[in-house]
Amino acid sequence: MKYTLSQTEQDIMKLLWQKKQWFSAADFWVYFNNNGKECKRQTIHTYLVRMEEKGFLVKNKKKYMYAFTEEEFAQKKAKEVLDTMFNGSLKQLIVALAGNRNISSEEANELKDYLNDLD
Repeated sequence: MKYTLSQTEQDIMKLLWQKKQWFSAADFWVYFNNNGKECKRQTIHTYLVRMEEKGFLVKNKKKYMYAFTEEEFAQKKAKEVLDTMFNGSLKQLIVALAGNRNISSEEANELKDYLNDLD
C-alpha cells in the first residue's frame, strides 16, 4: 500500500484525526465550504470512495472514519520511505537526515539510548 495522500485527502484525514468522530460526505462538504475550500458534493464523495478503496478510511452506512491513527499513519509512511529510498537501512536514513552537518553529542546520545532500548 502506498501512503501518499493528495492535499484534499490530507485535509480529510487531518479533520478526522482531530475530531475523532464519524463524518458523512455531507459533513465534509459543509466543513470544506465553510472553511474556504469550495467544492461540489460529488467531488467529496469521489475522494471518500477512493480513500476507502485505498484503505485509508472505513465506512459505516453513510459515515466515514480513519482506518488508522495519525501516529500509525506516520509509522507506516516512515517505513515506506525507509524501505523504498534507503533499502530498509536506518543508518542510511540517519546519514541522509543529518546531511553534511555533524550531529551534537546530545543528539548522538539520544540516538544511542533509543537504539539500546530497542534491544
